[in-house]
Amino acid sequence: IFFLSLSTADSIGFVPDYIDGSTPLTTSGSGTQNVALASLPELGQETPAVSGVEPERLIISAIDLDLAIQNPSTRDIGTLDALLQNGPARYVDSAQLGEVGNMIIFAHSSNLPVVRNKMYQAFNKIPKLKAGDTITLTAQGKAYMYSVVSLTTADASNTSIDMSPAKGTRLTLVTCDTLTGKSARYVLEASFVGTYDI
Repeated sequence: IFFLSLSTADSIGFVPDYIDGSTPLTTSGSGTQNVALASLPELGQETPAVSGVEPERLIISAIDLDLAIQNPSTRDIGTLDALLQNGPARYVDSAQLGEVGNMIIFAHSSNLPVVRNKMYQAFNKIPKLKAGDTITLTAQGKAYMYSVVSLTTADASNTSIDMSPAKGTRLTLVTCDTLTGKSARYVLEASFVGTYDI
């Protein structure tokens, strides 16, 4: 009965053309309208709300990780190693939040059964992450989401990490693979997804 009534009402003009109440577009001649793609906004372009901001926290719910991020201004290996006793750090020359490029964050991992300083195990669960898992960085009331793309092992003595903007906005997490060897590292790559207010 409903569909029959709706059909009858539509045939005599009592049903609006659009659910939002707008009127249909009129067409000229051919019955079609065209719009140049150049007249449309750039769909899917990354537009983070804030640019060039240092991360404050790293949150990965899949492995119950929520840690403050340090942003040292040094490249000195000894100083950076000492800072890692306080938690993860962003490499000074890597991208900041909202910038196109690669942000690199590194922290300790340890497979020792007992450690006094838990920051030696800060990134212990990073190898458990898989493609599609979400990583969130926060700063100044915004959350920046990344999606895990890959997790690989590498040798620190002969591997480099590309920080250029050529591959877009991304995040790399680096930690030790203490079961394999002194120079072995886990390298996790994630791509930028978007931002939201927190």
